[in-house]
Amino acid sequence: MDNIISKISEKINKGEEVSPFLFTGKNLEIVNQKVNDFAISLLKKFEIPNAYLYILKDNQENIKVKEVKDFISYSNSKPPYKFQIFLIENISRLTIWASNSMLKFFEEPWTKNIIFTTNYWENNVLDTILSRVQIINLNINLEKRENQFFQSLIKSYLNNESNELISYFIKNKLEKEELKKENLDFLDNLIIYAKNNLTLIKYLEELNDDINWIKQNNLNAKYIVDKWILKIK
Repeated sequence: MDNIISKISEKINKGEEVSPFLFTGKNLEIVNQKVNDFAISLLKKFEIPNAYLYILKDNQENIKVKEVKDFISYSNSKPPYKFQIFLIENISRLTIWASNSMLKFFEEPWTKNIIFTTNYWENNVLDTILSRVQIINLNINLEKRENQFFQSLIKSYLNNESNELISYFIKNKLEKEELKKENLDFLDNLIIYAKNNLTLIKYLEELNDDINWIKQNNLNAKYIVDKWILKIK
C-alpha cells in the first residue's frame, strides 16, 4: 500500500488526474477495512479532514441510479483541499443503469476526485467499469498457498483420470481443528484452480462465500468440501 500512496501522492503533487482503483480480495470485509484505512492514511498525509472521504457502504443490496447520483453529486463541488476520496464498497452491486450513470465520473474524475472501489475479484464487475480502473489484488500471494498435492488431485478428478480426491477425504482421520484447516486448504486450492479454468470460474463467488461462512460462522467444513467435490464433477 505504501507504494500506491507514493504513486498517488506524486500525481496529486503534479496536479494530475488519478485513475480509479479496484481493490480485490477473497475476504471482502477485510478488503473494505483495509481500503478505508488506506484512504484515511492518504487524507492524513495531506492534512485533509476525514469528512472528505465519501463511502457507499456495502449493505448487500443493489446500488440504484438515485444512490449513485446522490453519491457523486459531491464531486461537483471542489473541496478547499488537494482532493477528496469516493469509496464504493462491493461495486458488483451496481445495476447496469447505475453503472452507466457513473461512466463519465470514472472516465473523467477530475484532478480533485479520487475513486476507490472494492470487490471479491474483477470477474463479476461490469466491463464498462472494469475497463476504467486499476486493479489491485489484496490477497496474500496465491502461489504461496498453492498446494501441489491438492492441485494434482483436483486435476485428475476433473479429467476423469482418478477418484483419489474422493478417497482422500473419506479416509481422512485428522482431529477436528486439523481437519478444518485441511478442508479450508483444499477449498483455497479449488479457488486457485478455478481461476484458470473456464468451466469452474463461474463458481468463484459461491466458493468464496462458503469459505467465509466456515471461517466466520463455524460452518461444517467437511459438509462444504463434500458439496464441492460433487458439484465440480
